[in-house]
Amino acid sequence: MGDAKAVAEPEEPARLVTLVPSPSSSSPGPLGAWVELPGRGAGIDERVRPYPRRGGVVVPPELARFCQGVVTPPRAVVGRIATSSGAEDAAAEDLAKIAARAVVQRMARAAYALPRPLLELRLPSPSLVLLTYALDDRTRRVLERAAPLTKTKTWTLAAYLELPRFGPFCLVDLLAARTEAASGLGPRRASREALAAQRKAAPGDEAATGARALPLDELSSLLMRAMPLGGDQIAKLLGGEGSPLSPPTVRELARAYRSAGRTVPFRVIRHGGCEVVVAPSVRNVARTVLVAATQFISWWGLTTVQQIVTRTQLRAASSVSAAFAGRVLASFPKIVWLDQSKEWFSFRGNSSALLRAIRKAFAAAERVELPSLGKALTREKALLAKLPAGVWERYLSAIAGCTIDGGWVRRQPGDDTLCPA
Repeated sequence: MGDAKAVAEPEEPARLVTLVPSPSSSSPGPLGAWVELPGRGAGIDERVRPYPRRGGVVVPPELARFCQGVVTPPRAVVGRIATSSGAEDAAAEDLAKIAARAVVQRMARAAYALPRPLLELRLPSPSLVLLTYALDDRTRRVLERAAPLTKTKTWTLAAYLELPRFGPFCLVDLLAARTEAASGLGPRRASREALAAQRKAAPGDEAATGARALPLDELSSLLMRAMPLGGDQIAKLLGGEGSPLSPPTVRELARAYRSAGRTVPFRVIRHGGCEVVVAPSVRNVARTVLVAATQFISWWGLTTVQQIVTRTQLRAASSVSAAFAGRVLASFPKIVWLDQSKEWFSFRGNSSALLRAIRKAFAAAERVELPSLGKALTREKALLAKLPAGVWERYLSAIAGCTIDGGWVRRQPGDDTLCPA
């Protein structure tokens, strides 16, 4: 844990976005109820907001017992940002800064003797904190340096206190940001222009570090539009590719919602060693789609979306559209589409009677004529006769691991495991 020098560290120049309640909203909510005013802070990413934040938390509830007697301005006063510099607003801001310094000083004395329940407080991982919390720049830099190097699976307050240079200031700032995120005061999503600038920035540029900020409310909206999703697609959705930080896992996202007292807006289907994220209302139907697809592929090696729709409707006793089934199947990481219209498909790594028959055909030869291979698969003749042009060849190359050279089908050189058992 860092020392108490952070208390006396001079404040950096303010990098605030000036926010006021939107005229179109009579009761500002957690998202969309604030508008950005022109000024020196316009266009700055709201992930970086100095503590104490305007309208934010000065004394985190978890630290209230250590901060008795610290005078703080009412949240309503601190959060009311006028377009003019009124004496009342200036006094409220000054009082908030004085209170914040007192809180950090109190924690500098108490940080080495925190009670065990507080030390065991569960928190999101640094990568997820950087994604969803509004933090002071000092705290953000500490977490950005630590996040790529840490492999801790369960993050508690004690684990954060062990990070290099994570001192009393970072402790207070993190817990304040956590409370603000739970009450809907987290950062707004960065603009498309800002995200594009981050992607184009040089790797060493400050604008390229960290992940884009998404409050939980907007993250819910984004997930609802994008689901169903494969577990490995979450990082791509949140812009984590190419980031020096490890992207948050599905489990970490769920923990962040629970930590903030929110309902988790998705359910996770674990099937065939993979994860698929779906809306809670369609979890059972989506699972039925995946189970039916796996069964058909184990029987025949490949199948169609329409066959899965028919099977699912019989099992689920409800209407299932081909579009929905196709989206669920597309989110499954093992899927291989066998035609451009994405009607025929198969799964990598799944055993089937067709794969076993292909392996048997190659038992005594390194290559087989394509027409002869089709004739050798006597049990599958009816199925192969129905396949559109190109589907059979695509299956042989993408699923069975063969190469097609003219009219010949060849095994991979030295491949003794052409097909999984």
